Amino acid sequence: MGKKANIAIVSNNKDLLILLDETFNLLKKFNTYTFNSSDLNHIKKNDINFEIIMMSEDVYEIIIDEINESVLWEDIHQNLILLTDEKKDIKFLDNEKIKPRSVIDLPLNFTSTVKILDSIIRENSNKLSNIDIEGFTLDVTGRKITMKNNSEKLTEKETSILWHLLNKKDSKILQKNLLKDIWGYDEGIQTRTLETHIYRIRKKLNNIGANKFEIKNLDNSYILKIS
Repeated sequence: MGKKANIAIVSNNKDLLILLDETFNLLKKFNTYTFNSSDLNHIKKNDINFEIIMMSEDVYEIIIDEINESVLWEDIHQNLILLTDEKKDIKFLDNEKIKPRSVIDLPLNFTSTVKILDSIIRENSNKLSNIDIEGFTLDVTGRKITMKNNSEKLTEKETSILWHLLNKKDSKILQKNLLKDIWGYDEGIQTRTLETHIYRIRKKLNNIGANKFEIKNLDNSYILKIS
């Protein structure tokens, strides 16, 4: 099974949330999560990596009004899709600091919308960036970790797992969410695959002398800490 992309749908229109969530679930190619304006902070703090944020204009306007909180959106605005009334003039976007990646008119055409989502997701799949921390390097393209003069090769899945853990170091990531993000597994599937990969990553970290990098298993979650 291929990896499903995680999409956050944000709106204060409950009917719109239900419609979009049900429709995307029927496609069986996305993991969708719904939020309203009171949940904005949870999107950033959530241990799920969202490839796309689809946001209705009512919530977007709240963000613009609270521009001092724009740091919250630095990581996601590149993949922000604004859902707006087709009758509205969107020239106001020219003056805003947080600009959406794309604007889609409501009611949306699902065929063209899915094409836009697929295009963004394909681009995102190549955007895992290298990570450098305290003399340690995760080389995403080369799939290897390096510490001083020592290095170890990683598999594609090991690279992705370690990138997720490093990208949210000191934060718990649920096992089920790692499985969804990397393998696309549904929540009900039980597997030792992730555990085996974590074991191998720990061993490779130890082999290159990255002893300060510790991956802990807590409450059905993994957390990477640097001592």
